[in-house]
Amino acid sequence: MSASATTSPKGDGTAPAGSADQVVGARPGERLQRWRPFLAAGALLLLVALATFWTSPQSSKVPYAINNPHPEGTQALAELLRDQGVDVSAVTSADAAVSAAADGATVVVLNVGDLSSFDRHQLAHTGQEVVVLGSLYEDLAQLTDMTPTGVSASTTTTLEPECTDPDAVAASALAGSTGSVDLGDVEGAVGCFPVGDGTYAYATAPLAGGGTLRVIADPRIATNENLTTQGNAALAIRAMGRSDRLVWFDASQTLALNVWDTPLLPPWLPALMLLGGVAVTALALVRGRRFGRLVSEDLPVVVHATETAVGRGRLYRRAGDRDRAAQALRAGTALRLGRSLGLPASAGRGELLQAAARASGWPAAAIDHALYGPTPADDHALADLAVRLEQLESEVHPR
Repeated sequence: MSASATTSPKGDGTAPAGSADQVVGARPGERLQRWRPFLAAGALLLLVALATFWTSPQSSKVPYAINNPHPEGTQALAELLRDQGVDVSAVTSADAAVSAAADGATVVVLNVGDLSSFDRHQLAHTGQEVVVLGSLYEDLAQLTDMTPTGVSASTTTTLEPECTDPDAVAASALAGSTGSVDLGDVEGAVGCFPVGDGTYAYATAPLAGGGTLRVIADPRIATNENLTTQGNAALAIRAMGRSDRLVWFDASQTLALNVWDTPLLPPWLPALMLLGGVAVTALALVRGRRFGRLVSEDLPVVVHATETAVGRGRLYRRAGDRDRAAQALRAGTALRLGRSLGLPASAGRGELLQAAARASGWPAAAIDHALYGPTPADDHALADLAVRLEQLESEVHPR
């Protein structure tokens, strides 16, 4: 029954509610009821993701990061500094580090060579304490004229302060050092824990802006794994804890940022997107149409080749594409001529022309003009070409 033929008992032409003949689809409430289990499952996944995020500590696996609890991290040092009343935080850009220093914070810089000369110049002129953690293969230009060297001492070597710097004296000893610093001719520079001739594991020097630069050549002394070795903890805490605030800046982490590292996106977004993808995939598998095996069926209509050819010709004529039509006629004729003359598929133009000329008695030039000549100028010329090609084909193998 058609929906338009359904009327109400009142005779007003409207279909009764819930009529079996309605074609407008299910009501929103009915659709929502069918989707309710899947909505509940999605909500449950979201709650699990949020609960996991809120209950899990935010830690890192980046070496020397202050929230990295692993052996190569520096979380233990950060907690010790906080116990001393120092506000410890990390920044992710040189501008943020310079701004924090301008506000009175001590800046600890790792991978200082990854900073531009301008950024090092800016840090040197903030007037605050700057601690360079790790100097091997780094560039200190524009920050100081002290130069890093590759002279090192193994961990089995105990290095003595041999200076009067209070931080070095408090540390009393270091277990070797990877890399060192050459003081050069820097005025006011002090070197401690000599590693080689004129090279030191710890050095201080005045900065151009009035602050003090402290260079700890080997960054491993600050890691969770080595903090309790010899005087590592004492040197690190005293060198970095001179103000109420400390910012930790790893310059290498600003070089390979991706979309997930931007502060505009919450850190739990990738996990939430993954859970959403799993939920959508499961929903697609459950609700998707199930296809059976492929079934072969006879075509409902048999189209003869002649009808196809005629239809294609009409399309060419309607489009006015004489070039394509002429190419199709010539290609078909050349293919059939080659087969009837026994020529291989790799036969060239010259072979076809010579064989067709011998079989038909036509001049090779006439055959070449018919098969490879210019595009017909109008429909009449195209019809003449078709007749000529048919004549050539009939004379090569008489019917």
